[in-house]
Amino acid sequence: MPRVSRKQADQHRKDVLDAASRLFLEHGIDGVSVPDVMAEAGLTHGGFYGHFSSKEALVAEACAKAFEDRRSTYEGFIERNGSDRKAARAEFIKRYASKNHRDSVGLGCPAAAMCGDLARKNPRGPVRAAFATAMDTLVDRLAPVLSGKKKAATREETLAQLSMLVGGLVLARSTKGHPISDEILQSVRSALIDE
Repeated sequence: MPRVSRKQADQHRKDVLDAASRLFLEHGIDGVSVPDVMAEAGLTHGGFYGHFSSKEALVAEACAKAFEDRRSTYEGFIERNGSDRKAARAEFIKRYASKNHRDSVGLGCPAAAMCGDLARKNPRGPVRAAFATAMDTLVDRLAPVLSGKKKAATREETLAQLSMLVGGLVLARSTKGHPISDEILQSVRSALIDE
């Protein structure tokens, strides 16, 4: 069988990470096997170890990628709102605590999609480290957006708001199909926007 070029190998690795990132968000880390990821990427299972040393290494990179892929979602809110931080904050909160976001697990916030899985992972392992690093970066990126003032929200304010948003989304997803799910989303929006 002919060897693939470096360019093809790089593309295959990217395809595997794209597939893993989406599948882990949609189905959870333990709900997806390496063969599932490779099949989704259009590759055979045998090629996996040419790209990653273990499933844990793949999960760590896919986690970081999921956060990075959503970066553009968090950026641009202030500019789109004519530098009106209060309007940008309200838009972000309404979008985050929405039925559409609740129902789009594979395309939504990795923090909300993965936090349950990550709570059970090795606290000193690479997956937990990748998640914690990505969360730390997310807090810094969201500080300007989650401010209704002329200056960016403090780290503590950002963490509190992000915790309410993520927690509300996780609860809304966990109760989807029951009226309380929509009620949770509305409560989060009301509590954060009406402050």
